[in-house]
Amino acid sequence: MDRKAPSDTLVIGIDFGTTFSGAAAAYSANPEAPDEIAVIKTWPGGNNITSDKVPSEVTYGQGSSAATPDTHRLRLDGHDDRRLRFTQFPLNGGQSSFPGDTFAFDAFNTKLDVAQLADTTDPADAGHTRWGFQIRPDEQRLRCLKLFLDPHQPIPSYVSIEDMKNQLTASGKNVGTAVTEYLRLLFTHTKEILARRYGEQFIATTKHQVVLTVPAVWSDTAKDATLKAAEAAGMGDDIKLISEPEAAAVYTLQVIQPSHLTIGHNFVVVDAGGGTVDLITYGIKQLTPLRLEEMVPGSGGCCGAALLNERFRQFVRSKLGDANFSDICQTKPRSWLMALKYFEDYVKRNFNPSEQAVFNIPFPGVSDSRESGIEQGFMRMTSADVGSLFRPIIEDIVGLIEGQLGELHAMGHKAKGLILVGGFGQSECLLKCLRNRFSGGEQGLEVMQPVNAWTAVVRGAVLRRLEGTELVLHRKARRHYGVKCNTAFVAGIHDVGRKVWDDLEKCWHATNEMRWYIAKGDTVCSTQPILFPFYRCFALGASRTVTDELIICDDNFAPSVYSSAPGSATRVVCKMVVNLQSVPKHLWKELTNSSGERYDRLDYKVGMQIESGGLRFDCRVDGVVYGKATATFR
Repeated sequence: MDRKAPSDTLVIGIDFGTTFSGAAAAYSANPEAPDEIAVIKTWPGGNNITSDKVPSEVTYGQGSSAATPDTHRLRLDGHDDRRLRFTQFPLNGGQSSFPGDTFAFDAFNTKLDVAQLADTTDPADAGHTRWGFQIRPDEQRLRCLKLFLDPHQPIPSYVSIEDMKNQLTASGKNVGTAVTEYLRLLFTHTKEILARRYGEQFIATTKHQVVLTVPAVWSDTAKDATLKAAEAAGMGDDIKLISEPEAAAVYTLQVIQPSHLTIGHNFVVVDAGGGTVDLITYGIKQLTPLRLEEMVPGSGGCCGAALLNERFRQFVRSKLGDANFSDICQTKPRSWLMALKYFEDYVKRNFNPSEQAVFNIPFPGVSDSRESGIEQGFMRMTSADVGSLFRPIIEDIVGLIEGQLGELHAMGHKAKGLILVGGFGQSECLLKCLRNRFSGGEQGLEVMQPVNAWTAVVRGAVLRRLEGTELVLHRKARRHYGVKCNTAFVAGIHDVGRKVWDDLEKCWHATNEMRWYIAKGDTVCSTQPILFPFYRCFALGASRTVTDELIICDDNFAPSVYSSAPGSATRVVCKMVVNLQSVPKHLWKELTNSSGERYDRLDYKVGMQIESGGLRFDCRVDGVVYGKATATFR
């Protein structure tokens, strides 16, 4: 169970996002109000312009520029106008996943390779690595790295897997290493800014506690990969993970007062970011202090604000024509960059569907054309044009919300509110559309948008750690969890192909029998572990260290037999290594088999606790904990 941060701790929240990342901090001895938490707003390369977040992008200079012969055709949003010719393949457990690919370098491996890390003490190496606002608009960069940490989540259409692979290969880094280096740059800068506020001596002598946010829909493996990257980035060895919707709820329910939400009410958190939209439904169990219950498992989709940039690009291409658009991008790249930046900074943020406005998009140097809508260096966009870009994306978000509400309704419950946060969550258009769809009629939802919607997650992460105690009392299991075991073989019931001889117990066993201890959709207590019972037999003098595998299944119905065959519903999520050496001798049973051979047997349990940001394991015998079970995720 989490404890409240000590009174002399600097709590640092890190929100590593798909398109933008943020950082915030508070001193536990003098915690600020939710809206006064120190959010990092100045960034390298930002030209003294403040921003609540920094682009989640990194480039390796000369190394990355050699990735493809046409690197300088990449645009401000990272798109290459050749991208639509690429074929997207599903990632497979960190493999490069390209059919027929014989290239030895595993670009999509999410595990850190220390040998690939840049040496920040070497000026030449450090000089080639730039990140965030330091990257020039026309320069190639690694972007949307976060999406590649979870191979089981879909990659949006605007991200080219081929281009990502080429850049990683040219830089000699895999996804895990690139994420680690980005997080190290972000964290180092955060500490530098905090040193200006609190003083270098304070930062050097005060313990810091990092809270890192992760999507609610991520797999346990992806959460572990994020944690490992953060540890390697120098954030410490006691990093806490919290789901992004949970962090948003912590912040929003404290700053939006008064609201009509009270004990017994349910609300949907919609974290609409640049790359993805993450949702989860909570019920309020207690207000002071705030205590929640997860009512519906998290869901999400790749329908963030970055899709608007892609749709704007398609709109401009359709107006100018393929050949003309490609020619402008190659011969007048700054013209396209200026148009895209104006759309990003002004049109996308200020579009209001209830107003009949006309937007003039700057296209300097482009010839006037009535057919293309270009006049005096500007392209005219009506409210209907802009609305056509927003509509399919908002429809996807509405569908995700209705999915949450439908599951809640099937349980006999209704939602009273909807909390909208994230970068895209600031959108006036999205807010109005959701209010029009859900605030009236039978739904009657109160759609709330906090003032600091873009930083709600990172502020909430800091608040969550300052409070310490578990916020969400119960969670919904997103998948089945269990273990495979051997049972006494019974002819006619067990497949003869799974029949094996146990030479220690002198009997026949059936292998790969599944024991499911958590079913998908189960309500799981956040403060009490689920216990997996095991027994092990050891020859006298044999090692007391054992390895057990945690099996998961994402299907609605879990099979009774484990299979590792491709396409199987069951898969190993992690290996749990348990050292039983510290278990007292009197708890072991000394037995003798039918051949007169003596052996030891121990009955023990592995406790698994589902927390906001991941899984935690321990080993216990007769209710006493005898240490942690070390988990190695695949």
